[in-house]
Amino acid sequence: MVPCRLARRLPVFIVIFVLLAALPACAAPPPEATATETPAPTPLVVAVATPELSATPTLEPTGTPTETVTSTATATETSTAVPTETAAPTGTPTARATATPPPSATPTRSPTAVPTATLPPPTPTAAPRSQGSRLFLGYYVPYDVSSWNSLQSQAASLDYVVLQVATFDYCGGISSREDRTLKAFAQSSGLPVLASLFTSSEPLNHALLTDPASRANAVQQVAAYVVEEGYAGIDLDLEAVAATDRAALTSFVAEVSTALRARGKLVTMAVPAKTREVTTGWAGAYDYAALAPSLDLVIIMSYSYTTSSSAPGSTAPYSWVDQVAAYATSQFPPQKVLLGMAFYGYDWNTTVGGRAKALLYTQAVAVARTYGQAIVLDPVTRSAKFSYAAGGNDPLPYQASPSVTGHDVVVRQPAACPKGPPPSPTAVPRTPVPTPSPTPAPASQNHVVWLEDAAAVAAKLEIVSRYGAGGAAAWRLGQEDPAVWPAVAAWAR
Repeated sequence: MVPCRLARRLPVFIVIFVLLAALPACAAPPPEATATETPAPTPLVVAVATPELSATPTLEPTGTPTETVTSTATATETSTAVPTETAAPTGTPTARATATPPPSATPTRSPTAVPTATLPPPTPTAAPRSQGSRLFLGYYVPYDVSSWNSLQSQAASLDYVVLQVATFDYCGGISSREDRTLKAFAQSSGLPVLASLFTSSEPLNHALLTDPASRANAVQQVAAYVVEEGYAGIDLDLEAVAATDRAALTSFVAEVSTALRARGKLVTMAVPAKTREVTTGWAGAYDYAALAPSLDLVIIMSYSYTTSSSAPGSTAPYSWVDQVAAYATSQFPPQKVLLGMAFYGYDWNTTVGGRAKALLYTQAVAVARTYGQAIVLDPVTRSAKFSYAAGGNDPLPYQASPSVTGHDVVVRQPAACPKGPPPSPTAVPRTPVPTPSPTPAPASQNHVVWLEDAAAVAAKLEIVSRYGAGGAAAWRLGQEDPAVWPAVAAWAR
């Protein structure tokens, strides 16, 4: 730049001379300017893996079975510990139905940058499996080894497995028995696993739904539990909810759904069956239409039409199940509905009376063979049945199934909870009544058995297809007629 400034102070002819000599220096850029230019940095692209979204009937109607799982490798951890086992799959399994969220379901910013409350509530749509679009979900229990055997042999027939392993306390804390052996098996099979949170106490449910501290803790604990244990989602199985807690139940499920969907997890729920809207009784608390937006899949417990304490009959008569499916698919989007299938049966002693005995299919077959009876399909209910007469002291023709043993099980315990059930009312003393002498059992006792075999299940699967429901759910693995699985495979295609 110096020759250009000096030129302004010289005579004209000198100026012209100087300018002619200086023009190249003034106009030409430095030769090294382009050679030393630093290229623009390449933006860093970070691949974000989206967690898989994957999707109970309840316990046998006779009540809540006692947890008797034993393990050769059992540890204890607090509810805040993060187990090292993360066997549940986080990727999309090959050729298996999964639920895929819309792109907005996975935040692209830090969780602190987008408040949970502002996240849109996605409703994942279950993608079809390789051969069809219908889902089949199975429930697993640890107190019957036949459930484990069934899961091992039929994993390829399932789209989801739900583990009945967890429950709440009165403070909203979660206790569970985490079967890492099962999780590792499911992961190797590409089978998404859901945890079932089961309750069956009206006072407990009331505390969870209406006590502000317990409710807030329950929502937080559910979200932490599902993430820490690597589950694909949660299955809420809150039974014996008072009809007066109907609104509280709906809002609680919405809060759980918001927390889990923000983490890319699936939310399913088991609800009692009904053929019309009711606001009283066992099903009164479950507002189908209000619950629908919060759920990705809903399991309709379309069984227990008869129970162990009722008169003999089909637990899932065809015409009733048809009405249940019609109503459910009118309140929920049909693709969210999984119609519950009973795999069990009941044996009523019509001579002595009392509660019926719940039977696995294999146990019912053993009884029929022992007494020379054929199992037939009732043309009206499309359920199987047979009758027999037995001696009062006849031994059972089968053995009860033992619990699962030998698995790596980790016990989760919540923090100590100072809350509990309300005190029982003081019993009024009664005048002692002499105990009568036992009446000898009749030499011959008549029995009636009703059960759901493969033909009965196939008939109910037709209902699923007719109403365009998303699929079916089985209560439970290990109870079934082995011929159920070919029927399910044919239906799923």
